[in-house]
Formats: sequence, structure tokens, C-alpha cells
Amino acid sequence: MQFLRKLGVVAAGALASFSLFAADADVSTITEQFGKLGLAVSSVTDSDIAGLYEVETNQGLFLSTQKGDYFIQGKIYALDDKGNFTDVIAKRYADKIGDFSSSWIEYKAKEEKHVVTVFTDIDCGYCLKLHRQMQEYNEKGITVRYMAYPRAGVQSQVGQQMSQIWCSVDQKAAMDEMKLQRSFSQKVREKEECLSTIAAHRDLGSKMGVRGTPAIVTSNGSVIGGYLSPDDLTAQLERLN
Repeated sequence: MQFLRKLGVVAAGALASFSLFAADADVSTITEQFGKLGLAVSSVTDSDIAGLYEVETNQGLFLSTQKGDYFIQGKIYALDDKGNFTDVIAKRYADKIGDFSSSWIEYKAKEEKHVVTVFTDIDCGYCLKLHRQMQEYNEKGITVRYMAYPRAGVQSQVGQQMSQIWCSVDQKAAMDEMKLQRSFSQKVREKEECLSTIAAHRDLGSKMGVRGTPAIVTSNGSVIGGYLSPDDLTAQLERLN
């Protein structure tokens, strides 16, 4: 705790010094600087922290100074006057996931205590293991919302198969068939529309830093890692609460 307090003082001092030089972001310079790290910048916008800018890349969200000569990745906390703190970047991701409420596939717990979003791939062993235990997660009060993350890419065979799931009239039945029986017999709507959905899901996952599957994300936007058993996931969620 003493180290954390010292670190907080250092971070606060650094942010204060950045704010002294607040000005309009130099987007081209930031893009060039991040390009040196192999990062593709998709947008640069103002942040809630004076002097820092949100830089959205193909590998997640960063906070950067005006010219990209200093940047922060990871957890940034906002502290209110009551001592409550919020992980700013995680909250932003949670909001972005919320934008996909019409396209995730949900396995809802009857007595819901927790909600997680899982980026999944039907060709992933631990994704299949997680799905086989879906009833146990639900019985523990965990609602699971699936988003698509075909690791081989949207245009891969797996990406095409996942678009069939998302285009199915009964998406849950399609997911169950594909993951549990390795078969598919569902009625499918127009597939091109669903390919764009798969692409949007995968793009969001990449921006959040997802590199493997399953990737479990809490309701507040924190990525807590890969496969966890129903007991371990419950314990982790309880700790986070």
C-alpha cells in the first residue's frame, strides 16, 4: 500500500506537469510516434485528463501527450470526492461493448449476480470447454454474453462459420450445435450482414487488447483473462465486487 501511495503521488505529479502544456493534439506526430511501435492509430480525441489525449489503436486505447512523446497504457483511475475510484479505460470499453447489445449472443442466468462478455472462437479448445460448462456458470448466477473473435480472421473458414451462427434464426441453438456437436443445421439469414458483425466484434476485441480466446470481460470493462472454471470465475468476480 505504501508503494501504491508513492506511485499515485508520482503519477499525479506527472499528470499535473503534462497539464501545464495542454494544447491541441498534434495528430500527425502522435500517429508517427505510435507507428514506431507498430501501432496503427485510428483516432485521437480529447480525454477527461487535462493535457492528455485518447489514442485509439489496433492494440487498444492509450493516453498520450500532445506530441506522443509520453504515453500511458493500462489502468487509469478517476477518483471522486467520496473516495470512489473508477478504471477510466475499462469503463470506456464497457460502454463500447454496450453498443453491441443487439448482436451479442446471451446465455442468461435465472438468478443473475454477474454479467461477463466472452470473446469466443469456435475453433478454440478452451472456448469449447467453457461452453460445455455453460449451465454451471448460469447456475452460479453468471450471465454470459458472447462476442465473436475468430483468431484466424473474419474471412477465414472459422470466421465464415461464425457468421453462420450469428446469421441463424436461433443463434443459441446454432452456437450449441457448432460447439458441442461440431455440426450445423440451422436456418440462416443473409450472411454478408453477419460477416460485418463478426468483423466489428473482432475489431473491438483487438482494440481492447484481446489476443487469444476465450477472453472474459467484466461488466465494468476489465479484461480478466482467459478460461476460468465456474468456481474460479465466481471467486474472481466476487473479489472484483
